[in-house]
Amino acid sequence: MKTILLLITIVFSSMAVSSCTNDESDTEFDYINPDEEQQATQVADTVQEQPN
Repeated sequence: MKTILLLITIVFSSMAVSSCTNDESDTEFDYINPDEEQQATQVADTVQEQPN
């Protein structure tokens, strides 16, 4: 009985792990250096400050 429950647990856990996919098809990370981060923050601040 324990082996059946163990096998069922393994099957469901393998299904859960295999269903996790990255559909973005981009496996590389975009690293932002501090200068780029500061520029992005300045652009976001100027966009927020503009009156609508």
